[in-house]
Amino acid sequence: MKKTFFVTNNYHRMVEGIEALKNREPSLHGLGLIYGRWGWGKSETVEYYYGQSNAYYVRAARLWTPRDLLEAVCDELQILPEYRTVSRFNQVCKELRRRKEPLIIDEADYLFKRDIHLDVIRDIHDISRVPIVLVGMEQALAKLERYGQFWSRILPAGIVEFKPLSPPEMTLVTREWTGLDMEPESAEELCRMTEGDFRLVAGCLEELEKACRVNKKTAINLPMIKAVKRKIIARKKVITSQRKDHVKQIYSVGRGK
Repeated sequence: MKKTFFVTNNYHRMVEGIEALKNREPSLHGLGLIYGRWGWGKSETVEYYYGQSNAYYVRAARLWTPRDLLEAVCDELQILPEYRTVSRFNQVCKELRRRKEPLIIDEADYLFKRDIHLDVIRDIHDISRVPIVLVGMEQALAKLERYGQFWSRILPAGIVEFKPLSPPEMTLVTREWTGLDMEPESAEELCRMTEGDFRLVAGCLEELEKACRVNKKTAINLPMIKAVKRKIIARKKVITSQRKDHVKQIYSVGRGK
C-alpha cells in the first residue's frame, strides 16, 4: 500500500475558510477555527496546505508559556527572537504585519487552559491584522465561545468543522492508496467501522490489500470487510485480556509483599 495525502472535502472547505479570512473586508477581524475529532486528518491536512501555501505554521505544546509561543513564531518566521517578552511580542507583530500571510496554530487546545495565551493571540491579530487560524479538537468551538473578546473576532466564514470520510471518498482513497476498487456497500461499511479515522482506515486497507493479493482479487467486497472487522475485534479481546492479567499480577505481587 502506498499511503499519500488524500485531498478530501475537508481540505477544500478549509482552503475556502482561509481564503475568506485573507480576502475579508479590512474592517473585519480575521481569526479562524478548524476543529473536529481526532483521526479525521486535521493536522495532516493543515501541514499539506502549509506546504502548498505561504502561510506560517506552529504546533502548540502543553508546557508552552506565552514566551514560548512567541519564540516558536519567531523561529517559523526565521528571525532571531528578542530576549524580553514584550520586545519579542512587538517583533512578531511587526514581522507578521509586514509579510501579510496567515498564521496557523495547530494543537491549539493546549492554549485554552490559560486566558493569557488567547489574549496574546488576540493582541497579535489586532496589531498585525493577519489571519490567525487555530486548529483544535471537537470541543474547541464550545471552549472558545466562553471567551467573548476572542470569539467576537472569529469570522464565521473562517470556522471549518472537519467531517469523517464519506463512502465516495473511501472509494477514492482506496483506489489511490491500494489501486483496488471497492464496492459501494463495502465503502459504507468501512466508513461505519472506522468512523472516518484515517489511522484505522490505513490499517484496514493494508489488511484488505493483503487479502486481495492472496485471493487474486481486484476489488474489495463486503465479506472481506467483515473478515477484517472480526480480526480487529479478536485482537481487542486479546489485548483486553492481557491487560486484565497484567493488573492481576501487579496486585498479587503487592499482596504478597
